[in-house]
Amino acid sequence: MKNTKKDTSWDEQAKWYDKIVGEDGSYYHKELIVPTLLQELGDVKNKKILDLGSGQGFFCRILSQRGANVIGVDLSKNLIQLARKYPSKNIQYYVGNAENLSFLNSNEFDYIVSILSLGNMKNIDKVFNEVYRLLKPNGKFYFIIIHPCFRIPRQSHWEFDENKKNQYRRIDMYMSELDIPIITHPGKIKEKNKLTDQDYTIMFHRPLSKIFEYLKKNNLLVSNLLELCSNKISIGKRAKAENRARKEFPLFLLIEAIKLI
Repeated sequence: MKNTKKDTSWDEQAKWYDKIVGEDGSYYHKELIVPTLLQELGDVKNKKILDLGSGQGFFCRILSQRGANVIGVDLSKNLIQLARKYPSKNIQYYVGNAENLSFLNSNEFDYIVSILSLGNMKNIDKVFNEVYRLLKPNGKFYFIIIHPCFRIPRQSHWEFDENKKNQYRRIDMYMSELDIPIITHPGKIKEKNKLTDQDYTIMFHRPLSKIFEYLKKNNLLVSNLLELCSNKISIGKRAKAENRARKEFPLFLLIEAIKLI
């Protein structure tokens, strides 16, 4: 499929995404991502926090409930419109491109968070430059991404070794930077038997070395790294191998970076 999308906005997928995520997050948000990130953030009362790629604001609302002053920014105006429909306090929402947030003041935020949104941002060098500008001295940037070492759409797969009775990950391309089209609602595509630009988003895969290169370039020091494994449990003939493999190949990666002075 030829990539003809002009931007990476989720405007066309906003309603579908809102249905999946809801008021307080999807399954993995609730079970893995949010508990881990809240533990790392600690007490956020009276902290000023920017949610970068905030979508329809589910994590903004969670932070607000814990006393934080929150700003949510997303490229999709439709997602921001949905976010504003949910009851909330101490939250401001803006439509904006994470590569240029000139409407926000420098040295303004204690924390910047990004949950599964960096993978949809094309120029993370520019994004990290803005993160540095917006953070207070020694402020922290927390971002969670799909683990780039093991979970590359269309380029990584589960396979099974019948001789060893072992499930493993096959990785076809890791070091290459990739623009990968992701179909958001395949059932709808099957119904109309046609695929258009409105039916997919773009995920940008980068190896860890490239991510760290851009962090270093923008004076963001990595101070912690956590790998989060799926907590789902398989049943059936290959359950033992599947459950073992699930604990060995992390699903998400959380990185904490501090603004160096």
